[in-house]
Amino acid sequence: MRNLTAAITCFMFVISSLIIPVEATEAEPDDYPNGWTHRPLMEQFTSLGCPPCMSIEPDVAKLWKEFRKDPAEPVTFISFHQANGAYHDDEFVSQESKDRYEHYAVQGTPDAQFDGGYIEELGGGDGTYDTYKDHYFESGERDVKPTELRVWQEFREDRFIFTVNLTYLGEGGIHPPWDPDVLDSSVYLFVVEDDIMAWSSEEGKEVMSHNVFREMALHNEQISLQPAETWTHEVEWVIPDTILYPSGHEDRDGNEQEGEHPIPTPINPAKVSVVAVVYDNDDTSRTTTAGKTGNSADTPRAANSATPQSTAYDEENEPPKVVSYDETLVGNIAEISAVLEDDDGIGSAYVIYNFQNGSYDDEAWGVMPMEVDENNVATASIEFAEGDPVWYRILLVDGKHGFAASEAKQFEGTGGGFMEDSPGFGLVAITMALLIGLIRRKD
Repeated sequence: MRNLTAAITCFMFVISSLIIPVEATEAEPDDYPNGWTHRPLMEQFTSLGCPPCMSIEPDVAKLWKEFRKDPAEPVTFISFHQANGAYHDDEFVSQESKDRYEHYAVQGTPDAQFDGGYIEELGGGDGTYDTYKDHYFESGERDVKPTELRVWQEFREDRFIFTVNLTYLGEGGIHPPWDPDVLDSSVYLFVVEDDIMAWSSEEGKEVMSHNVFREMALHNEQISLQPAETWTHEVEWVIPDTILYPSGHEDRDGNEQEGEHPIPTPINPAKVSVVAVVYDNDDTSRTTTAGKTGNSADTPRAANSATPQSTAYDEENEPPKVVSYDETLVGNIAEISAVLEDDDGIGSAYVIYNFQNGSYDDEAWGVMPMEVDENNVATASIEFAEGDPVWYRILLVDGKHGFAASEAKQFEGTGGGFMEDSPGFGLVAITMALLIGLIRRKD
C-alpha cells in the first residue's frame, strides 16, 4: 500500500509539473457588434447563367449592400463563379474558383458556406435575404479561438502590396501537454472586385455582381502560433490580364475557352479589395441548430476574417479622402490638382483614367503616380486627344496604410458636347432649343 501511495504521489507530482496554467495575452479581442466573437465569412458559389442563382441575386445584393454601408458590421463576403450543367458562359469562372468549389465538395449552385462550412446553405428561393442573415448571426456568435486579424493594401502602378497580420490571443486556462493552447491555422488572401458588370445568359443582359473572386494572392499558408504570438506577411500581387479557364468553359457565343485567355473584363484597381481569412485547422464543427446543416467535407472552419475597410474600423483609422478638385485644361493636357485629407498624412496617391466613361471595362485603365506636396495636394497631368472625355479616379493610402478610392469623375470641359454625368443639362438644352425655334417660327 505504501508503494502504491508513493507511486500515485510521484505520478501526480509529475503531472502537476507539466499541467500549468496558460495565460492569454493581455490584449482583448476586437469588440464586435451584436456580441459576435469574430467577423464571420460567407463564401458564395454562383453563376450568371444559372436560373436559381440569378433568382436569389437581388436578395444577396441587398444583404451585401446593407452590410457594406457600415464598416462596424462584422461581415465579409466572397463570390466564386462557376460553370455547372448547361451553363458554361460565366466570364468570371476560373480554375481557382472551381478548385474552391471542390474544396467544399459543393453539390450545385447556388451554395453558400458560412465560416468555412460551419453552416452550408444549398439552393435558394424566397427568403434568401433572411436566411443568409440568420446564418451570419449564428456563425458570428459561435466559439472560436480568439485572434486579431488585420490586412492592408497599397496600390503601385500595376500591382498591389498586401500585408496581413495575425495575432493569436490565446484561450487561457489550464492546458495539458497533449492539448496545448496553440492556433494551428491556414491563412488565405482572396482578391475580389466589387460592383462589376458582365453578361448574364440567364438575364440576357449585362448585370452587376458584388465581391467577385478574381485570384488568390495567398493560398493555404500554414501558420502555428502560441498565445500572444504574431505573424506578419507581405504579398506582392500583380494585377493579371489573363484568366485560366477550367475544362468545359465557353464564351457567350458557345466557343470553347479552356485554358489561359485574356480577361474579358479587365480588373479595375479602384474596385479591388483583399479579403484575409484565418481557418482553424483543428475546428471542423458544424451547426446543431434544427433545420440547418454544416458542410459534410469537414473543412477547417474560419476563426476570423478581415478586409482593409474592417482593419481601418478596428484601428479607428478614418480612411483618407479627396476634399476638393482643381482642374485646368492646357491644350490637350488635363491638369489635375486634388486636396487630400487624413490625420495620419498621405503615403501615396495615383490617378487612374480612361477616355470612355466612368465605368469603363473594355480595357485596362491608365495609371499615373501623383506628386503629393507637404500640404497634401496631389497633382498629375493627363494627355488626351481632342474630343475624348477624360474620366479619372484617385487611389490613395494614408500614413497608417489605410486605402481609399474616389468616385469616377469626368474632367470638366473634355469630351465635347454634354457631360455624361449631367443628363439633366442635355434635357434643358433641348427644351431651350425647341422654345427658340418656336419663337423664331412665330416671328
